[in-house]
Amino acid sequence: MNTGLSGKLAIRLASWPHFLLAAHLLMLHTLAFGGWQIPAIRLLWVVALGLFLIWQPFVAGERRITPRQSAILLGVVLASTLLLSPWLLLIWCGALAASIGGRVLWTENRFERSAYLLAFGYLLSMTVLGVVPEISPAVMIDKELRQAVAYFMPFALPLLLLFPAHARRRRSGEAFDLFYGMLVFLVMAVFVLGALAYVLVGGAGYVEALFKTSMAVAGALLLVAWAWNPRGGFSGVGSALSRYLLSLGMPIEQWLVQISEESERHTDPANFLAAVMQRLSLTPWVVGVSWQAGGKANQIGEQAEHRHTSQADELALSVHFRHAPSPAMRWHVEWLLRLAIEFYLVKRQSVELQRMGYVQAIHETGARVTHDVKNLLQSLQTLCYAASQPGEPAQVAALLGRQLPQIADRLKATLAKLQSPQSEDVARLDAASWWARLQDRYAHVPIDWQGGADPGASLPAGLFDSVAENLLQNALAKRLREPGLVIAVAFIGGELSVSDSGSAIQNDLANALMNEPVSSDDGLGIGLYQAAGQAESQGYRLALAENRAGSVVFTLSPQP
Repeated sequence: MNTGLSGKLAIRLASWPHFLLAAHLLMLHTLAFGGWQIPAIRLLWVVALGLFLIWQPFVAGERRITPRQSAILLGVVLASTLLLSPWLLLIWCGALAASIGGRVLWTENRFERSAYLLAFGYLLSMTVLGVVPEISPAVMIDKELRQAVAYFMPFALPLLLLFPAHARRRRSGEAFDLFYGMLVFLVMAVFVLGALAYVLVGGAGYVEALFKTSMAVAGALLLVAWAWNPRGGFSGVGSALSRYLLSLGMPIEQWLVQISEESERHTDPANFLAAVMQRLSLTPWVVGVSWQAGGKANQIGEQAEHRHTSQADELALSVHFRHAPSPAMRWHVEWLLRLAIEFYLVKRQSVELQRMGYVQAIHETGARVTHDVKNLLQSLQTLCYAASQPGEPAQVAALLGRQLPQIADRLKATLAKLQSPQSEDVARLDAASWWARLQDRYAHVPIDWQGGADPGASLPAGLFDSVAENLLQNALAKRLREPGLVIAVAFIGGELSVSDSGSAIQNDLANALMNEPVSSDDGLGIGLYQAAGQAESQGYRLALAENRAGSVVFTLSPQP
């Protein structure tokens, strides 16, 4: 029952942090101004420690402690009570000032922060006017002034209760900034020791020493604050310190340079990753590295109990530490490994793109050659049909004599594409000769030929042959579906156009004709797509110039 009552009392007091702090400061005030010499008043030290344990920002005040911890705590309390002296009080005041200063940063409420600053000022005044004069007889201060301070200072403590305070639900260390607390402790130690040095070395009065020391410390803090975050000139000490703390012996900039060097040196992703991990293994706080990529595991150095692993898809990189890493080091190593992973993924994607580009080139070449072979077979089929029709043998022989050499030349060009897939047939031919050969090739088919070649003009024969074959074969196939279709071919001013008087092409199909393969009932559906790409690569443009019922016109013209 008593245990439950004490627990409820502790929880109740924990909800009033400013009351606990004011009571603790009152106990210290009594001890600092000569009370430590009186055995009965020394017992207030035990009460002060109890109040501090409930108030302290490190561990929640309502937390239960084990019997072993209770025994250790009881021993510390008894020993400190017996050994209580001004030096112990001075160290305690410094630690308490660090605790108050480290908690200020975690206070969001402005008025609550003002209360902690008031408590810090009270503690500093009690230290320099109450504790320090008890340490050395060389510190001379007016007795009446000291007695007045000892009597009237406690009346400022109730002001703490006027400020709001909120009890925090926290885990260990969450409501305390260690770096800021250490800085406050060191500044207070410099202030007290500096005042003593002024008194003992300079022979100045204590009040004068306090004033000079406070001015020196204030000037130094002002200079450090300006250098920490300057308004101009350079980046400041804070930026340099933050960059050093985050670098942990390997700055991000240096790591990027190393990764870039290895990326330029190695094109293979596996070799690049091995070189990067080799560089990382040379870091002083690393005993070994290991990685797994593409189903293969590799290792450099030793494996350790403490390690950090970063993983992306099937890639896993691990760093083995000599000692247990801090959260900041794990965060830093995660950045280093992520950078290496991103470079590796980019390099692997580059290899994949090269492979896909090679496969695409083979596919496009095969598709183009297949389409050329299809056109050749259609030409042979038409020639065989014309030869099988009744007529004079002389005319049939003349037709075969004119057409077979042209088919042989086209077959030779198609075989050349198979042997050299990357090369395009850009051989130029006299425009008049090409126009005559095209008319001769389709002399047996009713086509309306219009225009003619300009004198002395030339053109890429392979491109014009491919486009003309595709357009004419499509028009002839359309004539089979729509009997009576009129087909016209015009060659005017270096522009080739093929038109028919049939139905219009559907809009969806018309938009996709030259941009992507399409479904086709008569062919492979890639003829115009391949021809448009070939025309663009040689400075020409294949377009559907007109698309309406009775007039469907395709044109091949030089690009402007």
